[in-house]
Amino acid sequence: MDEQDLVDIEVTHDNAEDIVDSYSSGVSDFSFHRQTVVANRLLVGQPDTELRSLSHVDEEQVKLLEHQVDAAYRALFEMDGKALLADEVGLGKTIEVGMILKEMHYRETNDSVLILTPAQLAKQWQAEMREKFGLEFVCNYDSEFGGFDAHDYIIASIDTAKSDRFRHTVLAREWDVLVLDEAHYVKNEETDRYDLIDKLTYDYAFFLTATPIQNELTDLYNIVSLLRPGLFGSRDTFHHYFVNRNQKTLVNRDELQNRLGQVMIRNRREDADIDFTDRIIDTRTFEPSAAEMDLYNSVSDYVREAYSQDQGQKLVLMLLQKEVVSSPAALEQTIRMQLEERNELTHRDELRTILEKIEAIDTVTKQERLFDIVEEARVHVDMGRVIVFTQFRPTQREVIKALDKQGYTTHAFHGGHSSQEKEDIVERFEEKGGVLVSTDAMSEGRNLQFCNIMVNYDLPWNPMRVEQRIGRIHRIGQKREVYIFNMGLKNTIEEYVLDRLYHKIDLFQQTVGELSTILSRLEDSGRSFEDEIFERLVNAGSEVDLENDFDAMAVDLEEQKELAQKVQNFNSGVFEGFDLGPDDD
Repeated sequence: MDEQDLVDIEVTHDNAEDIVDSYSSGVSDFSFHRQTVVANRLLVGQPDTELRSLSHVDEEQVKLLEHQVDAAYRALFEMDGKALLADEVGLGKTIEVGMILKEMHYRETNDSVLILTPAQLAKQWQAEMREKFGLEFVCNYDSEFGGFDAHDYIIASIDTAKSDRFRHTVLAREWDVLVLDEAHYVKNEETDRYDLIDKLTYDYAFFLTATPIQNELTDLYNIVSLLRPGLFGSRDTFHHYFVNRNQKTLVNRDELQNRLGQVMIRNRREDADIDFTDRIIDTRTFEPSAAEMDLYNSVSDYVREAYSQDQGQKLVLMLLQKEVVSSPAALEQTIRMQLEERNELTHRDELRTILEKIEAIDTVTKQERLFDIVEEARVHVDMGRVIVFTQFRPTQREVIKALDKQGYTTHAFHGGHSSQEKEDIVERFEEKGGVLVSTDAMSEGRNLQFCNIMVNYDLPWNPMRVEQRIGRIHRIGQKREVYIFNMGLKNTIEEYVLDRLYHKIDLFQQTVGELSTILSRLEDSGRSFEDEIFERLVNAGSEVDLENDFDAMAVDLEEQKELAQKVQNFNSGVFEGFDLGPDDD
């Protein structure tokens, strides 16, 4: 092996000793010198019989689970410090990274660390690294943050890092360790996020995602190629060699599993040795008032008529159908916007009629019934903590206002808050209790195990979004039974979705992996779960037809579940221990 050969190879544990020996024999190229430094550091980090730093982790702060210890060990010592941690939601990928960084710190192999996360999770990462592992990071939202060249341990929003202001300094530095949370956000090679990660310089890297495949195998190819360039060859080679023409089954499974096994670790809830607490589902449907039912029927009639005339309005019409069962306030905002935007006479009279019917509602049934749930919590639960989820900001404001009038302690959480404000809101909720009313800005990444009661005030039509909400409280560290209350109005779309779809095939009790598999099979035709619901709603000729249509959809889902299981069994040779379902976003 000559000098140039040595410079061109990748440093691994297997070849580290050879590289060090060669350098000692007189090879002097500067690039090779850098590889020698990396090799020496890997040798310093060679495993003894266990992770040496574990004895220094405070057991009162974090309980290390077997699958987490195994993942950290494999990522460091079997994957040479470059791994895709792809555990299902709630299994503790952040803890695995904390263990990895703690061990590297103990062995003095991580002088500079950059952790990139979605903006809303940066402060949570900072707190977890400090409290559970004694690792101090500066966050880009801290007042003392002086830039990416001013600190050695940094946690930052990936969008901050790629911004024009900071991109140059981020890329100019050679990082020891890169951690990328929610790695599925860089699946598209045409984005600035992908380009940033592709151009970063680092020795070790750990990517985290519960959903390494969102739409197709190309997602997995792009993420893995950032982490281990060349592992799958070119994109065309990858598809030709591993995917059949219909892209519904895999070929050359043994080889694909072998390559994935070099870079990806995937633990599933059903396989992890964890006793999750029970999940208790309580669905409550209520008779709407006459005024509410009149409003619902008017909106539904309008949606059907408008859609039959202009299918290009689909997203707006779908929004109206969701808002009418959420709150009059949410519906009113969209109706007024529609009236302001429509200069032509089409449908203006119908929209004004809907607005009049909104104004005629003086009591909101869901608000009244929500009081029953939060009062039960105030009496029976420590500090009366309840999380209420809604999809709409106007609904959130009205619910907060109603609860305030009843004397409850309330907290609002939505995407308009800064990262620091979000941290403060969660901290106040934990300290003071009461009711946290949140939009779906809360539904990803947050750890809220100190609460065990959740209310779906309105219901997303995609069950993966519901599962993400539930995952905020039903996760590792939850010591109590979890209560999920679903609220719905009778004789509306909510009742059909709840009773005829979600409950008929027990979607509330499916694992994340099972849900993603069912939905991915359903959506192979290019139609989403929400599209299916909307199409059946607007095309039904009568209530009886609508009931039959939703019964048929439930049968379709059962068939998709069975078909998905057959495909999963077929591909089990490749994905044993791996479940690569789509994300819900």
